[in-house]
Amino acid sequence: MLRTYVYNDSKSKWVEEDRHLLSHDTCVILDEENEILYLWRGPKNSKRRFKKGYMHLKEIVSSFPELNLQFIMVTKNFPSEVLMKLDSISEKFKKGGTANLLFSRLITINIYFIILLGTIIIPIISLFNLSSSLLWPNSNGNYIVINTTFQIWINFSEALIYITLILFFINLIIGVIEIESQVIIFSLIGFIICVGLAVYLNFDIFLFIFQEGSTLTNFLILRKDIWFFLFINLISIMMFEILSILKLISFLKTYRKFIF
Repeated sequence: MLRTYVYNDSKSKWVEEDRHLLSHDTCVILDEENEILYLWRGPKNSKRRFKKGYMHLKEIVSSFPELNLQFIMVTKNFPSEVLMKLDSISEKFKKGGTANLLFSRLITINIYFIILLGTIIIPIISLFNLSSSLLWPNSNGNYIVINTTFQIWINFSEALIYITLILFFINLIIGVIEIESQVIIFSLIGFIICVGLAVYLNFDIFLFIFQEGSTLTNFLILRKDIWFFLFINLISIMMFEILSILKLISFLKTYRKFIF
């Protein structure tokens, strides 16, 4: 019977694991029948992490002198039964032991997933808020809105775009940490677009030319100006929204077993 253990670096202990295996892990497969320990080092596992796990494992084994366990380092040539065991845990290893998983930490997988959802949902909320302007009273080709409503309308969407900008920046950092080029590129695109939108929305009342009859408390805005404004926001947001949705789909296909 084969049993699998993964070294928990933060808690400095070996934990039996039969579900998750990532490329930064130090893993031991115990062949109880033949009394063999197969020690596997993930391709993103640091020397420090591996050495710490290895030394701790030696301490554990030495505390049971009655056991005659044999250590075998698994590099490229996996024994078939060990390879099958690794495949049953990760389902992400090619023949020869090279990992397909680009993310190497459970914490970054889960953080990235949550933030990716945020970069999709929050801009949609912003679009719905901006689109509420189509419900404003209109007359003679103009939308009529009071000053306070206008300020709440524009400031709320501006705040949402700033939040999205921050989320993209966090995901950009995660992409750099995990050396995931697609995450870096998509996050950078979203970040740059959000910066542009934030600057655009920051023009506030200067976004529109108020029509004749406007006062300090009541603004008259051409309907075509509102439609153009909404079109600019829609196109800008869709440029990164589509990328985020596609990334979410591919991310779930690859990492759904590791999310929470």
